[in-house]
Amino acid sequence: MPELEQATPETPIIKTDTSAEGSYILIVDDVPVNLQALESILKTRGFKVEKATGGEQALSIVQSSPPDLILLDVMMPKMNGYEVCQHLQANPETAKIPVIFLTGRNDSYSIIKGFAAGALDYIVKPFHAPELLARINTHLELKRSRDVILRMNTLLDAEKRRAESLLLNILPNSIADRLQSGERNIAEKFENATVFFADITNFTPLSEKYSAEEIVQMLNLVFSAFDALAEKYGVEKIKTMGDSYMAACGIPIRRDDHAEVAAEMALEMLKELRVFNSTSAEQLNIRIGMHSGPVIAGVIGSKKFIYDLWGDTVNTASRMESHGEPGKIHVSEAMYEQLQGKFGFEERGKIDIKGKGAMKTYFLTAKQ
Repeated sequence: MPELEQATPETPIIKTDTSAEGSYILIVDDVPVNLQALESILKTRGFKVEKATGGEQALSIVQSSPPDLILLDVMMPKMNGYEVCQHLQANPETAKIPVIFLTGRNDSYSIIKGFAAGALDYIVKPFHAPELLARINTHLELKRSRDVILRMNTLLDAEKRRAESLLLNILPNSIADRLQSGERNIAEKFENATVFFADITNFTPLSEKYSAEEIVQMLNLVFSAFDALAEKYGVEKIKTMGDSYMAACGIPIRRDDHAEVAAEMALEMLKELRVFNSTSAEQLNIRIGMHSGPVIAGVIGSKKFIYDLWGDTVNTASRMESHGEPGKIHVSEAMYEQLQGKFGFEERGKIDIKGKGAMKTYFLTAKQ
């Protein structure tokens, strides 16, 4: 029988912590009088109590209604307390429930076996009620702190995944990984890559005809289709600037077929625009310009990161776009030399390119 809380010279009344009141405790004991005494002590302190007279019944209760803490007897028929504790530990969903053995076995072997089975505490009968309550409150407080930490870790993990997802939306995977590992000054030279620009040629009159929301929605539909193509071909979208779309192939992952892959994507961009026009009230048109050559690629900014490209190849690709024609893919001689025999071309001849002088250029027409 438990020793009830009473004032004596040897055992003065101890004011127990009530911060865990309202917690749900499962008592497991095959002696009804022990269950009744424990239930009385716990309920007077505001705890919610459930009782089990055996190990199998206790496990059934735990599965249907997991308690905050379990007071567990050792010597019970069919399934003893050690076995119950081991079953709880084997299940990830119940392994964290605090278990206190409350038993008449006070030999060292039994105590060690109890902790080995997974119990957090071991109290020998007859027990002193204030001590039992103090230990219960301590373990419930530890459980509550652990639960808070687990919830915070879950939230932190979710925020980390969200931040990583946002970072991957604006940076190439390999660059995002390097930033997360601590690198800050990321810049690389690529000896040969393909850069291309696509610009909507009739955007200005459209912006005067439609509301800002309608224009943004229209651009979003078109550029999202281009994004899907970039994902399909392994092309890196660099950025959008108003009604212009910039991408590159061969960076940040080097590849020998960058010109061919970029050309295939450019041809499919024209197809995607025709699909859009077939379901739209407006007929959009684009110019695409492409050039291959060396580029510098890197990350700029300390708050709003952007992965960008620099060099004459970028400028030349931009000029190919601005000096091109609607509905066509305008490429440099460097692109033609890499792709001849694999794609069809229409020679444009030499034209005067702003800032570059006379250049021999071509229109890319199809894949052979």
